[in-house]
Amino acid sequence: MTALIVGGDYIQTLKRELLAHGLTDVEHWDGRQSRITKRTIPGSARLVVILYDYVSHSVSNALKQQANKSGVPLVFCRNSTHALRRKLESIELSEIPCRGGDAILSLILIVGQWICLSASVILMPEKRKKHRYENKECA
Repeated sequence: MTALIVGGDYIQTLKRELLAHGLTDVEHWDGRQSRITKRTIPGSARLVVILYDYVSHSVSNALKQQANKSGVPLVFCRNSTHALRRKLESIELSEIPCRGGDAILSLILIVGQWICLSASVILMPEKRKKHRYENKECA
């Protein structure tokens, strides 16, 4: 699912919040130019977020009309992660937001690598090396 953020300059925290709510891709338009009123919302967009502190009335009205025609949910908020989180929870994009998704994924990868390493040491003892100065084996 793709989200479109219109307005704002530094949106990395907002991108992370959208990713935590199940949106896989985030597109950003700065919203400062008037020609954005002529651009169309991408067909893959499942949500449009307008940061109303950074866009003009004409841009927000044009995007609002396009979103209503295409049936895409529209969220107006400030450039704040907390405000965006409240809005996203009220429209319920995903059932369970996961803010620790990256940490969980990296933990799964680490555990998987540890299991593979321990299995290779147990199953293939001939690959163990001896220390240079001692007769002890190491993995």
